[in-house]
Amino acid sequence: MKATCPKNKKHKKFITTAHVMQEWIVDEKGNFLEVEDGGHNLEVTSDPDPDNIWHCAICGEQANVEE
Repeated sequence: MKATCPKNKKHKKFITTAHVMQEWIVDEKGNFLEVEDGGHNLEVTSDPDPDNIWHCAICGEQANVEE
């Protein structure tokens, strides 16, 4: 997979979604209160997908993503 910025090929940082597992502090009903100490991610459960929307982190342009 490769993402490219259509405005500037030198832009190499992108914003997209990934799913991660975190430890939360919850109330007695399981409602979220806060992320446990430091909010470190325990595991990536879904990596960035080429079908997601990707944006250039430098200029904001929607990126082109190839598999």
